[in-house]
Amino acid sequence: MQELKRLNNVITKDNLQVKEQIVANLISGSEGTNYNEMLKGASWDTFCQLSSFREGLLNWYDFKEGSEILQISNGFGALTGLLARKGESVTVLETSEERARCIQKRYQEYGNISICIGEVEDLEEEERYDYIIVEKEVNTKNDLKELLVKACRFLKETGRLLFVCENRFGMKYWCGVPDPVSNIPFAGIRQSNTGRIMTRQDLINELENNTNINSFRLYYPFPDDKLPQAIYTDDYLPKTSVRDRVIPYYPMKQKKSLVCLESEICDDLIANGIFHIMANSFLVECSKCNIEKEVIFVALSTDRGEENGFATVIRSDNVVQKRNLHPLGRKSLERIYKNQETLLNRGVKCVKQVLLNNMIEMPYIQDKTMIEYLKKCFTSCPEKVKDAFDILYENILLSSLNVPFSECALHHETLNEKNAGKILSEAYIDMIPYNCFFIDGQILFYDQEFMKQNYPAKYVLFRALRYTYIYIQEAENIIPLEFFKKKYELNQVWGAFEEEEGRFIENNRNYEGLSSFYVWANVSRSDIDRNVQKLLRDDEKRNTRNYPIFKKKVYDLNPFKQDINLRNIKKVQLELLKVFAEVCEKNDLSYCAIYGTLLGAVRHKGFIPWDDDLDLAMPREDYDTLIEIAPEIFDEPYFLQTPENDIGCFYGGYSKLRNSNTTGLEKRNKNHVCNQGIWIDIFPLDVVPSNNEEKERQFGKVTFYQRLLLKKTYPERRMLWDLSQDQETEYLKLSKCFSREELCRGLHDVITNIQNQESDKIAIIERYRGGRKYTEYDKTDFEFLIKMQFEDYMILVPNGYENYLIKEYGMWYNLYPSFAERKPHHNAIFDPHKPYIDYIAENDYNNFSKNEMLGEI
Repeated sequence: MQELKRLNNVITKDNLQVKEQIVANLISGSEGTNYNEMLKGASWDTFCQLSSFREGLLNWYDFKEGSEILQISNGFGALTGLLARKGESVTVLETSEERARCIQKRYQEYGNISICIGEVEDLEEEERYDYIIVEKEVNTKNDLKELLVKACRFLKETGRLLFVCENRFGMKYWCGVPDPVSNIPFAGIRQSNTGRIMTRQDLINELENNTNINSFRLYYPFPDDKLPQAIYTDDYLPKTSVRDRVIPYYPMKQKKSLVCLESEICDDLIANGIFHIMANSFLVECSKCNIEKEVIFVALSTDRGEENGFATVIRSDNVVQKRNLHPLGRKSLERIYKNQETLLNRGVKCVKQVLLNNMIEMPYIQDKTMIEYLKKCFTSCPEKVKDAFDILYENILLSSLNVPFSECALHHETLNEKNAGKILSEAYIDMIPYNCFFIDGQILFYDQEFMKQNYPAKYVLFRALRYTYIYIQEAENIIPLEFFKKKYELNQVWGAFEEEEGRFIENNRNYEGLSSFYVWANVSRSDIDRNVQKLLRDDEKRNTRNYPIFKKKVYDLNPFKQDINLRNIKKVQLELLKVFAEVCEKNDLSYCAIYGTLLGAVRHKGFIPWDDDLDLAMPREDYDTLIEIAPEIFDEPYFLQTPENDIGCFYGGYSKLRNSNTTGLEKRNKNHVCNQGIWIDIFPLDVVPSNNEEKERQFGKVTFYQRLLLKKTYPERRMLWDLSQDQETEYLKLSKCFSREELCRGLHDVITNIQNQESDKIAIIERYRGGRKYTEYDKTDFEFLIKMQFEDYMILVPNGYENYLIKEYGMWYNLYPSFAERKPHHNAIFDPHKPYIDYIAENDYNNFSKNEMLGEI
């Protein structure tokens, strides 16, 4: 066997795939083993090979002291450094000379790693190891049989063989993720028996019948074995949900075929007792001797870096260990211990703990955590939920001495001495239902990691309520969050606390450093709906999109800030917003930001940097009033464009406020006589029928009228892309049988005839979505309005803006999209300094003269 002692510095490009070449170049050109900067905006292959996230597969595993480890490599050493820290010696067996060279470069400071080139069968006959770690997934029965024959002969009698394999019935594959063999969605779950990926039962059958081993144990890394965040076993499976521990993720190629999200079905799989059967992958531990059950569950925070990365391990002997994953994490471990001891001295009950060398040990408490207790109470006895939060708040107030408001370290323009409440000298912000037990009316806290000096007690309570309502999705329909906001006087300070929490999460979760991961985790409901529609359309043509290998940094916003034309467009739109808001205030009309405008206010305190759009919504009654009084209240150059007063364009039924002294020419309106100044969109908020049959009837009628109006407005243009050409032609013919006035009145009436019905849902209905259903929002989320910073203005947003954004964009709406997806919203020509009529005349954009345009408008 060839020992790698001297390796030249040239990597032969012909011997590596392009993706591997990129990783190899990064390692070869770097100094040391810190690749954090390289991970910002990294591709999947780069992230998977260089991120410490991968170590979560085994960084919790109890390797015995002085162990000899064999790593059968299949990459660039993602696990090698971890194994070197755990074992006395590590032998890395790699088939590729180029990859082997990179592993040697990556871990050159380690003195206990030997890197060899070859196959398992090339090992010396007398070689024996305490642990054999197989990096490549063992997916088929034949692969498994071959591995056990080859590897077990080099395993000591008390040794362990550890490998991973995918699950053919993994829940992500049922959600539409392509299987790893064919790379085709749903192909794996219908594979023939020959060469197919194993299911859990297939795996168990093969292991039980194999004579090379005497015992085995299954672990369930979740969401998978690549970037695990929790490790379950048959002795410890999730009881209700995994939302508090795990963030599923989907690299860009996987997003294209998703028709469902794991987070949407996981709770039901747990409730039906089949979570382990549909786990995405397995970690298998095999031995020639009996395997003692030691670790039964692990919660991992590998993503938080060396200083703050922990593994919370539950052992079979009813001991819980909070382990630091790196020597640098010792200080953080001591901080947790100190925080909890301080709470005990203040009279707050906590789980008993002992500080050891690299861990905190505590007894395993069999009772329900408070979050589990609350989840049950919300459906069985809601009054107990209210009592529980009273008890929690009492503990928060007890946890620390108070200081004057003048010493408050949380600064915000809306925060004052009257609404801030008591200021705690030491605010333990982890005093939330995730981190405590509720036993016989008393709370027992644990894992109190973070403390902020001179912070409001209400901020800790805010966190407790916020995460409870995220975790328990049905809670809002039982006890609206607004109840607790009013009870504890949180409404005025909620926005300030949200901003602070956003900053805390971004720092704690390392959003910038792990930007790629959080982009993959950010999948919205609209993404899923689009994929479903693709499946429903027979004539859908799937085009391959080419992505550049090297991308700009994901969080680089400078190109958008330096785009002078985009800045000027936004300046016009902001002026339109202020004019519109002033009109609403003078006439006692309500409005609020929605869609990307609301997301921009929350995430950027203004416009989304790459967007050219501004969206507002009004209650139907106020919207109709605005339409009625618009001719009297909007003076030139402002024009409220509606389907009734400007027949040259149509957008589904909603209105646009335009500035006629500017130009915003959309492709759809070329050769159409209509106002084409820069605009902002104004949507009516309508009641959704509570009866499903009536809802379906209304949706069908609305879509019918919208299609007729689109074809009456644009007879020359393909507009109904959700229909075939022949179907669109039929709508064109039918549109000629009605006047535009009849169609507009019909559309308005079919929506507004049910406005007086009792319903707890509202929606934007007057927007054409190509036959797709509109998103329904909880009426309680629009019960009242609050102000939020938007550029140099305070815009109005709905009180339940977070619930709205989750429904519209998914749980991780705060994360930036990929660089390729950052582009303006509209296919339009903009000139903020020239009236559209002049622009059209000067550039021969229309078939109409300037006088004809002026005469028509």
